[in-house]
Amino acid sequence: MLSFLFLAFLFIFTGNYLAYFLYIRKEAQKPWKLKINEIFEPKISILIPVHNESKNIQSKLENIKNVSYPKEKMEVIIADDASEDDTIMKVKDFMQRNRGLQIKIVKQNPRAGKSAALNKALMEAAGDIVIVSDADTLWPQDILRKTLCYMSDSKIGAITGRGINRNPEESWVTKSEDVYLKFANMLRLGESKIHSTIRFEGGFCAYKKDTFESFDCETGADDSGTALKIVQNGYRTILVPEATFYTSFPSSLAEKFKIKVRRANQLMGLWAKCLKLLLKRRLLLPKSIAIPEIILFLFNPIIFLALIATGIAVILSSPLSLISLSIPLLILCLLIFARRIFIEVIVDNFILLCALITFIFGRRYVRWERP
Repeated sequence: MLSFLFLAFLFIFTGNYLAYFLYIRKEAQKPWKLKINEIFEPKISILIPVHNESKNIQSKLENIKNVSYPKEKMEVIIADDASEDDTIMKVKDFMQRNRGLQIKIVKQNPRAGKSAALNKALMEAAGDIVIVSDADTLWPQDILRKTLCYMSDSKIGAITGRGINRNPEESWVTKSEDVYLKFANMLRLGESKIHSTIRFEGGFCAYKKDTFESFDCETGADDSGTALKIVQNGYRTILVPEATFYTSFPSSLAEKFKIKVRRANQLMGLWAKCLKLLLKRRLLLPKSIAIPEIILFLFNPIIFLALIATGIAVILSSPLSLISLSIPLLILCLLIFARRIFIEVIVDNFILLCALITFIFGRRYVRWERP
């Protein structure tokens, strides 16, 4: 009985990943079915949310200044969430030295979180396209030229980019994270080709201002939660592969857990919301995307725990049985021939399990902290 349960959980756990991976990989290879105007050049508002970003803000503004786009069609809004360091002082110093770049400062006090700060900045935004970018990320010079044309299609409500680690070889943690990013980006691209991905990344998110009223404050995922709002308003939200941005990922396992548990908790809130909408038959995100994602985020961590528990029980109850001997042999083979993928799958599912526990017990992350 234990052996049967173990094999059943193993089949379900691996089957969920494998089936969705094969389906999405096929979809990701298909061409876009969009009407793209290559000379689309709207007025844009770039929102940069900050809380104690003194170390990053000047290099971020310098990076924005060097982006290839007409400066008369661009404004930058600093959405300050009660910074306690000299972030705003450095912004004002940059403004004095770079008067050709339109910069506004919108202050929020007391601190209320990233989404609330962005909503306050959104009220000041004059652009037809609102772009959000975290202060600790940097853009290639041609990012706007390559990506905003996708928003010329009337069906597209928002686009997002893909992060590239600047330190992929720093430690085994960053190496395994690089494996995860490649898989996640392929998944997001495939979902975009089908219809939409709501897995948005804070380094680059561009939204048509008339497709939503406010950034999501409910789940803590201002980027992905807002993408869901836009999908529910009848538009598509897609990953544009050309929209690359650069970021650094922590090299220690402890910091990885801290960051990814918070992010997974937010996404669980998002997929729980999708599940409720699906049960009410009000979800506009295709079921072929929503159901696998709901399973991977909300149910697979439980199956993962059951898989570990039954595997240990099988080995302890019948240590010399064929299946008991096969379990460590299988793990050894995976460590030898697919080490990075295997380790990342195990670590990510422990992260999802921890995030699920925090989510069930009502923990919500609406503020961001500097690692």
